[in-house]
Amino acid sequence: MWFSKQPKTQLERLQKLLLKKGGTTTVEIARTLPSTTPTRRLSDLRDKGWTITYKLMDDKVTKIYFGKPPEAVK
Repeated sequence: MWFSKQPKTQLERLQKLLLKKGGTTTVEIARTLPSTTPTRRLSDLRDKGWTITYKLMDDKVTKIYFGKPPEAVK
């Protein structure tokens, strides 16, 4: 297949993208995940406790997404 096989699940792949220093766009997410709904995968991570933020690129249309994993339970 054309998409990365490491890590294995869609959410693991998305987590890796969101933790990149420069963030990720929905186009990059769609290229990496075999999913037709990248925004749904973002919602799935939010449901698991991730904090998902975005900032607009200079074109004021494209969003760059960043993710912060949930805090470890002490």
